[in-house]
Amino acid sequence: MKPLNIQTNRTGETPPCPLSIAREQINHIDEEIISLLEKRFNIVMEIGEYKKENNLPVLDEEREKKVVKTCIGYLKNKNYSKAVEDIYTQIMGSSKELERSH
Repeated sequence: MKPLNIQTNRTGETPPCPLSIAREQINHIDEEIISLLEKRFNIVMEIGEYKKENNLPVLDEEREKKVVKTCIGYLKNKNYSKAVEDIYTQIMGSSKELERSH
């Protein structure tokens, strides 16, 4: 079985339970992701207000394609491209719902 690629403790020793350590690291990353999503959604709401005031459509397909392409470009491991595309498609779908709801 392949060992988990996780951070070790300060002494360089492998933690006693690598799965629980890895899950704890994921929990911290999830907290950061949620914080960033909340910031993103706050900006989305401002954009939605601007679009509403200026009679602009919520949907901008070219912008969405560009966002996905740009985000995939940020990846160091391109094996994750499909996952990033799926995630950003969902994020933008939720963003459009937020824009429409206000």
